Amino acid sequence: MRRTLLLTVLSLGLASAGAAQSSLPLSASATLRDPAGTVLGNASFVQQGDGVRVSVQVRGLTPGQHGMHIHEFGRCTPGVDAATNKVVAFGGAGGHFDPGMSKNHDDPKAPNKYGHGGDLPMLTVGADGVGQANFTTTKASLTGENGILARSIVIHAKADDFKSDPAGMSGARERCGVIERDGLKVRDYALPGPQDFPEGVAYDAKKGVLYTGSAQNGTIYAINAQTGAVSKFQEGGALGRQIALGLDVDKQGRLWVAGGAQVLSPDGMTLKVLETPKSPRPYVNDLVMAPDGNVYVTDSSRPVIFRVNSKLELSAWLDLSKTPIRYQPGVNLNGIVVTPDGKYLLVMQLNTGDLWRIDLKTKAVKKVLGGLKNGDGLLLDGRTLYVARNKDQVVSKVSLSADYGSGQLVKEEPLAGLRFPATLARIGNDLVVTQAQLDRMGGTPETPFKLTRFAKF
Repeated sequence: MRRTLLLTVLSLGLASAGAAQSSLPLSASATLRDPAGTVLGNASFVQQGDGVRVSVQVRGLTPGQHGMHIHEFGRCTPGVDAATNKVVAFGGAGGHFDPGMSKNHDDPKAPNKYGHGGDLPMLTVGADGVGQANFTTTKASLTGENGILARSIVIHAKADDFKSDPAGMSGARERCGVIERDGLKVRDYALPGPQDFPEGVAYDAKKGVLYTGSAQNGTIYAINAQTGAVSKFQEGGALGRQIALGLDVDKQGRLWVAGGAQVLSPDGMTLKVLETPKSPRPYVNDLVMAPDGNVYVTDSSRPVIFRVNSKLELSAWLDLSKTPIRYQPGVNLNGIVVTPDGKYLLVMQLNTGDLWRIDLKTKAVKKVLGGLKNGDGLLLDGRTLYVARNKDQVVSKVSLSADYGSGQLVKEEPLAGLRFPATLARIGNDLVVTQAQLDRMGGTPETPFKLTRFAKF
């Protein structure tokens, strides 16, 4: 089997746009409504250490105790209840949030590996129909793997027995609110397909076009960055391209796509197929255009960095087995950028959380920084490096030294709620991140798939 590298020539002329957002302390709120849409309460969430402080006030419920849970999706719409296979009020919120993959309803104090992360204490309602609850939980957070931003809080009709699956016999869903971060503005670009899983992203500034590719089927979309209009630029599966991963646009306006298998002319004709050496486990993951005219390519399963020259000839440039970088089980090198002075490559090793610097002249390798667990795509802005950390559901900001040989983690941003962020692109003073949901492949993803645009932080 041969895994190849995709180059795509682009020719769409679209306008660029700006966006603005503000940054506030990490807190969130939800407006609670009944199935008719009437506002009957609210909930607030404030990050405290690794957990979150929750305050709920609601009215119009029957006296007594009511089950209360965080649900998977940020939708308070009718939908199918998986337990009964019937359409119910607020069924669009999905099942309980379960970051530990426990598949088990349990006590609100149970660790997430044993019970749903969305299992909360009950709400007590008085004789006047007014209920309130105030508590802190470490099962959920506003950031990281247990993040609940852009999910929903649901109050049920009955008490929760804290043991019966899927919801503790707590009955109908009577109140629902989407958990929205306070004070933050982002812009989402929605994709049309039910199985898009957008992994890579690149921006053509001359045309005002964002490009993203599907890790599931290889389809490439073009997005008007100003209007958000989406068109299918290249159908997946063409000439064997089943996946599309890292993307970049060169000075000629060509779009390079890692993980794919072809080169297209502006009218869609195949120009070139670049094949890497035959391997049982090829994983061409990401690429970057360097000032020297070459393109450098990472492979996440084979310890090598490939180089493609201006004649579109691919060769193995650096044997990583002879460097300090040690390949291990899982996804190894993935995200890659080049420094503005053209002297170095910076590459991310996802399974170790290590960031590496590679000298383009001497091929010397130096560890820059560790601790970037699940680091995926990179974007370098001067000496500021942004890292999409997929499973951690944050974008990290790293400040680098003048020689790019050391760095310090400055901030971690969950934005308005991320779902497996994979790669980044820049539009002026804004960044765009893909919400790839690769952890949902083979399962039930949250649709529509989207890319999220936000101001640099």
